[in-house]
Amino acid sequence: MPKIRVVYNREGCIGAAACELAAPKFWKLGKDNKADLAQAKLNPETLKYELEVEVTEEELKALKESADSCPVQVIEISEIS
Repeated sequence: MPKIRVVYNREGCIGAAACELAAPKFWKLGKDNKADLAQAKLNPETLKYELEVEVTEEELKALKESADSCPVQVIEISEIS
């Protein structure tokens, strides 16, 4: 299974919910109508949320779709070797 890193700039989120539609296992809209990334930790240096996780190919595809469908491009997905 691939190991990936998701980096998410929550401050830039506009609440379009495209990420939640693409990968509901990982994304949920919060009470402030911004997306929350499940189990992510805030990086105090970058002020972005980060998650490192092993995923199935199907989950990876869904996460990439969530990043691609974000209208403000605040989600970055990269594979960790």
